Amino acid sequence: MNCVIEGNCVKVFGKAVHALSRIGDELWLDPMVKGLALRSVNSALSAYGCFLFSPVFFQQYSLSGQDRETIRCKVVMKSVLSLFRCLTSIERNVEQCHISIPAPTDRVMIQFFCRHGVTKTHNLSFQESEALEAVFATHFCPNVLKAPARLLGDMVIHFPVFQEEITLSMTPLKVCLRNYQDGGGGELNPVAGF
Repeated sequence: MNCVIEGNCVKVFGKAVHALSRIGDELWLDPMVKGLALRSVNSALSAYGCFLFSPVFFQQYSLSGQDRETIRCKVVMKSVLSLFRCLTSIERNVEQCHISIPAPTDRVMIQFFCRHGVTKTHNLSFQESEALEAVFATHFCPNVLKAPARLLGDMVIHFPVFQEEITLSMTPLKVCLRNYQDGGGGELNPVAGF
């Protein structure tokens, strides 16, 4: 697999890695014909996240014949997260990012091509693994919540950054986000709703 991300899209890719780092300690890279999937699951297998970057997101996206069926790699989240740590400096300095998985090796190579001809190359070892997919019975999930990302972002901005848990409750007419507040008898206090 070989893909090239333009400088302005590297920040978007980095934000996806940051979001998945809040779910689990491992990141699955799953190159497919329909794009590159980034996935993560928590240790209790109760939370799952996936970002699928279609080939049009990349400046260049190519798979070899061998990649289409064999490459399923899992890397330690901390190693990838450290590469995308400072997103503002990435936006200013990185002109391109190349991600490749050479077929005979057990490494993911991530290269940042920066201003003034500086190239940063990172070789991350990975474990070959099965594809990570969310497995659940759809008939047990009759409700679907769809909303623009901006609306959901506006709702969670009212919670403190250090908040570990938010409860989402729904009725046919209302969606409510709540957090648990210590010291007040253990009640859930509504913070935002629509």
